[in-house]
Amino acid sequence: MKTILLVFAMLMSSAVLAQDRPQSPAPKPLAPSLETQVRKLWEAFKNKDKATLSALLDENFRMFEEGLTTFGDKKAQVSAVDEFELISYTLGDFKVKQIARDAVLVTYIAQYEGKSGGENSKAKSVFGEVWTHSGNDWKCLYMQETYVK
Repeated sequence: MKTILLVFAMLMSSAVLAQDRPQSPAPKPLAPSLETQVRKLWEAFKNKDKATLSALLDENFRMFEEGLTTFGDKKAQVSAVDEFELISYTLGDFKVKQIARDAVLVTYIAQYEGKSGGENSKAKSVFGEVWTHSGNDWKCLYMQETYVK
């Protein structure tokens, strides 16, 4: 009986101590800031702004696009602006899900039109991206594109 009372007293005192601690402020919503980052990435690609594009991609960035046989890396993604002219795009249906303390999964739908090797192309795709937070910056670590039929 003494053991039960002792355990109960310890639980009650830890509950009281927890109530006395100052509560940390609620974290800022992630969705608006991550949507902004994704839109910056697309604008940098469209404007062939390699410096901004490079700054938004993590050093360990990887990408996989439907129809390819291997992963692309940061260097390949940045140099892709030389091979593909992004003419127009619309992005929508953003969802942001925190998957770790400093990592989120961003999914969205993109419709875009571009030109490569003199050929025009249009696509509607679902994108899944993992963004990581380091210091004050969010950087894209992984991107996967799946075409919608």
